[in-house]
Amino acid sequence: MADVNDPSRRARARRTRRGIVQAAHAELVEHGYHGATIAAIARRAGVATQTVYFVFHTKAELAGSVIDAAVLGPDPTVPQDSTWWAEMRSAPTAHQALHTFVIGAAPLLARAAAVSEVVRAAALTDPEVRAIHQQHHNLQASGYREVVDTVATRSPLRDGLTPETATDVLLTLCGDRSYVQLTTDGGWTHDQVVEWLIDVTPLLLLPPR
Repeated sequence: MADVNDPSRRARARRTRRGIVQAAHAELVEHGYHGATIAAIARRAGVATQTVYFVFHTKAELAGSVIDAAVLGPDPTVPQDSTWWAEMRSAPTAHQALHTFVIGAAPLLARAAAVSEVVRAAALTDPEVRAIHQQHHNLQASGYREVVDTVATRSPLRDGLTPETATDVLLTLCGDRSYVQLTTDGGWTHDQVVEWLIDVTPLLLLPPR
């Protein structure tokens, strides 16, 4: 009987899991949550359908893992533990902090926005998916609030904004839905989105210079 603690066995298990997540990401983006079947994900990943269920149990759990993997990236690293987040927190001015945040968050949006929007749409009708989407939103909102708090230590917020409403503004500007609307619906390139966010985010969060 194979030893479950065997390093080669663990490495194979990690590769299998990673392959399933990558396949699920592609299927979800191409076909939507309800259109992406476990059988199709298994075929794309080159594994048995039962293997997908063994690793992830439900499609909703798999979708949550897809979002997590997209947000964390290839490292994987929680945004708050990344180098760019530390640079954002230590930036000398509010404008520099927002600039660093946009540059650092942009790759996360590129990786995660499309599949996050798929999950958001499915959350309207599926309670299990709704819980996963809400957890993702809460984590994103918590991180964005930390950005707002960092900025607010270096500059007053724009008149009429509280930390709470400023967080809502940042979530709207640098959120999954806006990124998908601009790139998929509007045909913007990733670089165009980043340049626009660098310009407009300080205008909407900070007082006029």
